[in-house]
Formats: sequence, C-alpha cells, structure tokens
Amino acid sequence: EPTDDELIQGCRENNRKSQEMLYRRYARAMFNVCLVYEHDRDKAKDILQDAFIKIFRNLDRYDGKSPVKCWMKKIISNTAIDHFRKDHHQPEFIPIENVPSPLSNDETVASILETQDIISQVNRLPDGARMIFQLHAIEGYTHRQIAKLLHISEGTSKSQIYRAKYLLRHWIGDYELKYKVIGGKE
Repeated sequence: EPTDDELIQGCRENNRKSQEMLYRRYARAMFNVCLVYEHDRDKAKDILQDAFIKIFRNLDRYDGKSPVKCWMKKIISNTAIDHFRKDHHQPEFIPIENVPSPLSNDETVASILETQDIISQVNRLPDGARMIFQLHAIEGYTHRQIAKLLHISEGTSKSQIYRAKYLLRHWIGDYELKYKVIGGKE
C-alpha cells in the first residue's frame, strides 16, 4: 500500500491510478465533511467532486507541512463556502422574533445525545445560520472572517450565531424532554 507522499507524487505526475487511490483513501472522510456544510447528499456529492478537482489541480501547492487530510479538508471547506455563496444570494437567516427563550443553565443534554443527534439538530437551522454556525463554532473562523467569506456584516454573523445557539438549545431541550418522557431511545 503506497504512502500518502507516494500517492501525491504519482498524482503530480498525472498518474490515474495514484489519483484513484488517493480519492478512494479520503473520499468517505471528505464526504462527511461536505455533509456538515450541506445536508442534501446530492449537493454534498457535487461539493466533493468540485473539491477533488481542485485538490488534483493544486497538489503542487501542497507543501507537506501538515497532513494531506488537513489540507484537503480546507479545500473542502472553501469549496462548500463557494457553493453556499453561489446557491444562496439571499441566505435564509433566523428572524429575531423566531428566537425562543433560552433554556435554564441547569438543563443538560450532552450526556444523552449522540453526535448524529446533534448534527441532525444543526441541520435543522436555516442554511445561512447553519453555515455561519459551522464556520464559527466548528471551524473556528472569526466573525470578521465569516463576514468577508459570505459577504455579510460582522453584526449579521454575530446575531446569527446567537440565534442559532438559542434555537439549538431549544430543540435539544425538546429532544431531552421527549427522551425523558419516552424513557430512552428505542
């Protein structure tokens, strides 16, 4: 089994077998990254395809200082942002009047929620708020960076994070209530 470095060298030499092996090695993990940005599987596949085209075209820029998987993830993220901007000229943000009251601080649900449960709640957010939440809370972008990437104001980014967090707390609170009433997962 060739190493990543060997596959990258083969890809730089336009070796189709190396390209296929690199794709097969990382496609599933990168598709999961796409799904974090875009919950529609067909659109996520489009992002993955576009990103791998960029990856193969830009392998000469990969310097090897970080793992190739990290470098690819950055390209996936940027490609997802490009798709978001293209598809959402007017992203759907959360109107302030639709923000529920925050839950009390003594309510905890993290211990009963699985990762998939949390992802499903994040995917319920409107597209614009979901993208901003992903960039800020998961990827660690600043509000200034998000504003520049999505062509919005920093204030819009901040308010969408605030509103997304409250919606998530509300939904997760509903999930916990349902969990307690039903008596656990089926």
